[in-house]
Parts: sequence; C-alpha cells; structure tokens
Amino acid sequence: MTGRDDVLMIADDVVRRPASNGSGAVYWWPRTGREVRLGPAAARLLTAFAVPTSPAVVSADLGGRTDEALDAVVEAVRTLVGHGLLRAYAPAAVTEVARRTGLFGMPVTDLAGALRGRTSDGVVIGVPYDAGVTYRAGAKFAPEYLRRVSTGLFRATVRDGRPTGMFDPVRGRRVLDGVRLVDVGDLTGTAPRPGGAMVTALTDTVAAVVAAGRVPIVLGGDHSITISVLDGITRATDRVGVLHLDAHHDFGRIRTGSRDDLHHGNFLDWALGDPAVEFVAQVGIRQLTDEVGRAPGRLRCWPGRTALAIPAAQLAAALPPGLRWHVTIDVDVLDPSVLTSTGTLLPGGFGHLETVDLLEGLCGRLDVLGVDIVELIASPSDAPGIVVADILLRTLDAVFRRRGEERDSP
Repeated sequence: MTGRDDVLMIADDVVRRPASNGSGAVYWWPRTGREVRLGPAAARLLTAFAVPTSPAVVSADLGGRTDEALDAVVEAVRTLVGHGLLRAYAPAAVTEVARRTGLFGMPVTDLAGALRGRTSDGVVIGVPYDAGVTYRAGAKFAPEYLRRVSTGLFRATVRDGRPTGMFDPVRGRRVLDGVRLVDVGDLTGTAPRPGGAMVTALTDTVAAVVAAGRVPIVLGGDHSITISVLDGITRATDRVGVLHLDAHHDFGRIRTGSRDDLHHGNFLDWALGDPAVEFVAQVGIRQLTDEVGRAPGRLRCWPGRTALAIPAAQLAAALPPGLRWHVTIDVDVLDPSVLTSTGTLLPGGFGHLETVDLLEGLCGRLDVLGVDIVELIASPSDAPGIVVADILLRTLDAVFRRRGEERDSP
C-alpha cells in the first residue's frame, strides 16, 4: 500500500489527451486502448508527480499542514496508483551489480525499496562516469571496484532485525552500529561525452534521497559528477555548504547556464553560481596555477597540509553556522606515497590516517546531508580500494554518529 513517503512518478506508458468537455483530462494507454478520465483536481494532483516525489511533499506544496490534509492526498494518490497512472520511482540498477552484494556487503535494492519506511538511513549510488576527465580515464570502474574490495574491510550484519556494525579495537566501539545502509547499484546510461541521461538520473536520485531524509552516498566517477549531486541536494533543500577535499582548485570563475565545457576540474564554477550553495570550504589544495578564482565571502581555502595543524573544533567553528553540508572527497587529496590510483597526482598531500582524523573531526561536528568520493581508478591491487573504502567508512561512521546523537538528544 502506498505510504506518505513513497517516491512516485507518472507512468511512462500513458498519454494524456484533453477531455472533450474541456474539463479535466483523459489518460490513454496506446498499447491496450484503455482510458481513464480524471476531473480537474485529480489531474492537477497527478501532474505534481511529473518530477518524482512523495505524497508528503505534494501535500506540503499544496498547503496541507494537517494530518487530515495529508491523509486525503495519500488516499487520492492511492486511487491514481490503482488506475496505473502512478508507479514507484526507481532508476535502474546495473544488473551485474544487483546480482551481488553492495558496498560493505549491504543489500542491493531499487530506490523505491531504499526509501520505503525505515529501510535505510543512507543510500549508496554508483556513478560509473568519467566523461568529464581531461587527462587519465578509468574512474568509471571505481564503483564496482570499491564494492568488491570493501567487504574485506567491513561487512554489514543484521541481528534480530537491527544492523550491528562491526567492533573496532582501536576505537573500542562498534562502527556503523544501528545504521541502516542500502545500495541501489549503478545508474545506467551511456556517457560518451559530458552530460546525458546518467547525470540527469543522478540529480533526480539524489533529490529523492535527500527529500526522504536519507543521506546519499555517491561513488564516482570523476569529479564533474559532484555538480549533479549538488543539483539534487539544492532541489531538496537550501542553505548548503560544500566541504571540498582535493589537491586541485576545481574553480576558475563563477558561472551559470550552459555546462557544455563542464569537466572534473571546474565543477565549482557552477556550484558557486547556485545561490543555494552558500559556502565552499576547500582543504588540501596544492595545485600550481596562473591565477586563483575569487568568490568573496563564499569560498575559503586551507591549502596544502595547513588544515592538519588546526583542531577540528576550531576548523568547524570557522565555517558559517546554520548550513547543511555536502562532503566531496577527491582521492588525490592523498599523497602519491599513499595512493597512486588516480588521474592527476600531486605531491605534498595527506596520509590515510590524517585524512580519516580530519573527516571524523569535521563530520562529527557538521550537519552532513551527503557524501561523494571521486577520481579513484580501479587497480589490479586491492590496496588502493581498501584505503579509500576505509576513508569512506570512517566518514560515514562520523556522519551517522552525529545524526544519531542529535536525534536522541532531548
């Protein structure tokens, strides 16, 4: 039965025709010849699902602020589902991935299943895309590579219906204890050039995940995908900050409009062109350039290894209050002595534990609503993937520990 938070969309095999009396609409299935006639109110309600959304979001958009109003919308939506006019929204997962387990051995499901009820706290989305690279391709193979090696580090377990995480002898506690994570596989769609169906699906998927109160965990792919992640986040919420770990600026000038020349080295041009992205905090930048992009009051950089000398509490206090944060991790923030499986190496980067300490310290203090990790190139060795998977694991543990503490606080 359809619930308040189920993400739905208009069926893709139905055609709308005007009603003969000019009121309402007729919906026709060309393959079967079946028709459904809707009155004006029902037709307007149906069009609210042209972009995938939930009855709760539609009710709020229509001004329904009471449980009774929401119940009325849910009941009307169930009628539309019964007619076959609405269906569950679920971008397809790659079949090969769906047959196996997900990241850290998580269950693999479709998006509708991931967002139904209390099935998840975080949703893993694979993006096998590297059409935005300018030097060395291969990041499109990273999502499957990370899934394969990650279970050698951590394996999700459930006992009596509750995820138990795994015990960490260093921290003296269980990691990801009580956190429900699911994997929706890889977004599909050919990507011979920048843009296309895959990045559109990424924006739609992230928007649905954030609107449902879950954390999108995006496995890139090259860094150009982060602008599509941010498009999804800012569709669902505003007042967003970006914590950007990288060796490169990825910013030249503020831009809006056409993204024909978007690539992995300039995604922040458009991010800073979005008023909903109020601040970008850059850490680890050490690229040599002719000039540096300027965004006064909205961009601050802790270059090279300078952030490592500052206590995490002090770093967090230097950021604008009241923002919700997306964390984007380019693996080339790591020093080449730690990781070489990326496209544009630069010396002078972070060590593995330094990166973990920094992310744990910041993500334990910031309101993080999304994470992506990008620019990893699959290697014949498991070692690079294990290093990156551990950084992601520790980041997620910090994010969900803070969310849990906030939820449990009086």
